[in-house]
Amino acid sequence: MADQKPSPEIDPTLPEMVQDFLRAGGTLEEIRLDAGGTWLHEGLRFENERVVELFSRSVDRTEGGTWVLNVGRFTYPITVDDVGFFVERATWEEKEPRVWLSDGTQETLNLDSLRYAEGGRLYCTIKDGRFKARFKRGAYHAIASYLDQDDRGFLLRLPFETVRLLSAP
Repeated sequence: MADQKPSPEIDPTLPEMVQDFLRAGGTLEEIRLDAGGTWLHEGLRFENERVVELFSRSVDRTEGGTWVLNVGRFTYPITVDDVGFFVERATWEEKEPRVWLSDGTQETLNLDSLRYAEGGRLYCTIKDGRFKARFKRGAYHAIASYLDQDDRGFLLRLPFETVRLLSAP
């Protein structure tokens, strides 16, 4: 008897219709959000900006940890290389800094959630701590004048407060 490859575990928190499709051997075309915030379909970049905006507004994660697009009553599992949300821009001069996110929303930045990772990557938590967001290149470079480094790591020296950036895991 030939060895059978075990089927990948199906997230039980996906909608039942999606679970049934996958259990029946159905395959999904890959929709991927890469580490830089680019949407891809089967490896090709989405060109239609309206589709990109729709996808960016529709990102969610199931309780089981599967990244999905929730569009209307439809749920589609996706591949996320790093994070599901990105900081497009931020304001740092005010007592309560704000971030504008890839899903079209904005919120007050929790300064204590800022994390620095190798290669100039900056992250924060969003949506009441439910998700992590990565600063896009432009948003990251906009704060470069506030960044400082000492023997213990990076500091963000804002006009009203200095914050030590912890290392991202």
